[in-house]
Amino acid sequence: MTRELRIAIARIISDMIKADNIIEESEIKDMKRLMSGYAITHQEMNDARKIRFTDAVNTLKELPMKDRKSFFNQIYTIALSDNVCVPREALLLIALQYCLIDERKTGNGYHLPKPYLISCPTGEASFNDQYMVYLESAYDEERNMELMKHFRLLVTITRLCGFNFIYIPKMVEEFRGMNEQYVKDVISYMAPNLEESFIQQVYKRLCDLTTVDFFRNVLYERLQVKALHNTPPSLLINIGTSVVPYCSAGGSVQYYTEFLCIPISSSILTLVDDILEFYQSKVSIRQSITISDSKGQFKYFGFYKALFDFLVAPPPIAPNLIFLGQDMKTGRYQVAFKFDEGNEKKIRLTPREYEVFFHVALRSYKGRTRGLSVSCDKHIKPTIAHIKGKISDEIPDLTYSDQYKPERDGNVYILRLDKSKVFVRVRTYHCGCEYEDIPIVKYDKQ
Repeated sequence: MTRELRIAIARIISDMIKADNIIEESEIKDMKRLMSGYAITHQEMNDARKIRFTDAVNTLKELPMKDRKSFFNQIYTIALSDNVCVPREALLLIALQYCLIDERKTGNGYHLPKPYLISCPTGEASFNDQYMVYLESAYDEERNMELMKHFRLLVTITRLCGFNFIYIPKMVEEFRGMNEQYVKDVISYMAPNLEESFIQQVYKRLCDLTTVDFFRNVLYERLQVKALHNTPPSLLINIGTSVVPYCSAGGSVQYYTEFLCIPISSSILTLVDDILEFYQSKVSIRQSITISDSKGQFKYFGFYKALFDFLVAPPPIAPNLIFLGQDMKTGRYQVAFKFDEGNEKKIRLTPREYEVFFHVALRSYKGRTRGLSVSCDKHIKPTIAHIKGKISDEIPDLTYSDQYKPERDGNVYILRLDKSKVFVRVRTYHCGCEYEDIPIVKYDKQ
């Protein structure tokens, strides 16, 4: 077993032990047993504090299914060390079950889109309750009709288990039904530094917000959530917060809100039933939530508060990524980061780095297979590391820099940057222009 896998296992062990905020003697004994069984050193336990739960789970996908199941059973044993499985522990088990164990197939053996974990850097209190949020990156009429039909039932059954079901169009209906001046007065009170014109903009955003807007402008652009740019209709479940690093003697503590994203393959009622059934089979403490449904009241807690806070914040500036190719004068291979104001910041790559970076991008947005296989070249890992290092070193102030860097996802390297921000620069002498920036999804090499 590699050191990377041992560190990932150590991180998940630590998260499960800390999940109920009480460290029992029995949990420490189980931790020592697992450390011995997986040959985990104290240094590796320390290094595990520097990665997120999401990173650890993604690493463990490399294990054979038999080993994943064995590890899941041992982690479940830790959850029950004190004879009680609290909701936070059950949520971690849900994440492990769907990301490591669940094999989603149709009747003909076809593999369905796999659940995955995503995270975003947030404050300690952001998105800190139990939520199920309907998510889509493009409008799906059939799914939305299904949600409208079963919305009240979904709200009821999830509340009984302690979850708040969020469907953006229904939330927007609440804002639209309120007195306009009352909402604007609340916005002005909560953000007194805003000018009247910006208050009007925030109000309009609240009343016009769609599920796709929420995905693009809040999750993807503002929160840097590492979701796929073409996410199908899915259920997003808040599973908690990762603290990086734990018990740090120096440096700031970072908080990452983490979510489980499960693509909806059958009906959403079936998926929610499956999740709640698994949750109830594990959790020992039953809880339900009570939320006032009084119309005309501006809710400022939980999901509503987090969403409002992000809507009133200044929008970030995320540049376009443009593959420039080889400069005919200097012979250098470059990529450019083009900002809204028109200026470009360029980084120079070796021919090999450029080729790898370009093919990662091309296969992330085009073709039958998603991403560039890790096995295509035994030297691809250090090449990717060099690309990421150059982006960090040469453009240190890049907004959402992780989305611009090739990232390993299972057996492939991908880019998570929205496809609308990735271009290829092509010379077009025939139209009197020096070049044209073509969206990568429309690029066909001549």
